[in-house]
Amino acid sequence: MEETYSLGEKLRQLRSERNISQRDLAHLAGLSPNSISLIERDETSPSVATLQSLASALNIRMSYFFEEEATSSVLHIKSGQRPMITSEGVTIEGMGKTMPFQELEPFLITLESRAGSGGERQVVHTGHEFVYCLQEKIEYLIDGKTYMIEAGDILIFEATLPHLWRNPFDTQAKFVLVLQTPNASRESVQRHFSEHPSVNYIGKQKTVG
Repeated sequence: MEETYSLGEKLRQLRSERNISQRDLAHLAGLSPNSISLIERDETSPSVATLQSLASALNIRMSYFFEEEATSSVLHIKSGQRPMITSEGVTIEGMGKTMPFQELEPFLITLESRAGSGGERQVVHTGHEFVYCLQEKIEYLIDGKTYMIEAGDILIFEATLPHLWRNPFDTQAKFVLVLQTPNASRESVQRHFSEHPSVNYIGKQKTVG
């Protein structure tokens, strides 16, 4: 039987393999060392913004925290078998394991009323985002502009723009989020970080000297 690991165990294992201290990872991801410790002990569920910051800091895909890499070139995920994380009114369901050279990471997001990707914390990362609203409506803030995404609407944008999403309404909303990240590529987005100092993108690699 294949051994499975919790999100916290996966984070701790990867951090140990790369010989990165909790303090160093916290600095790279723009988090506190205590937050890293709580996540690794599975005593708190990180927000989507936190997961994206950790993924950027570790140079991995966000789906790493959900699933193991697939060994097959065809995936069939039965209903009710999707891996799931719930945090602060947000339910994130992984919709596809990461296959070798796969650039797309699909997720099903359920947002309770007043929930969002992580407060007012905006993130930027490489690649693009594709959004398809399934139920009710959500707000996306991209580079200072607000977009109302209603059921049936589609939104596609360059993820190097600072962004966040939220549900400021009184009803539950659902949408499909697909992250596209160039495989084996770490396109620099420091120009955006310098132009938007409030954005919490921490993906800088440590310089070995």
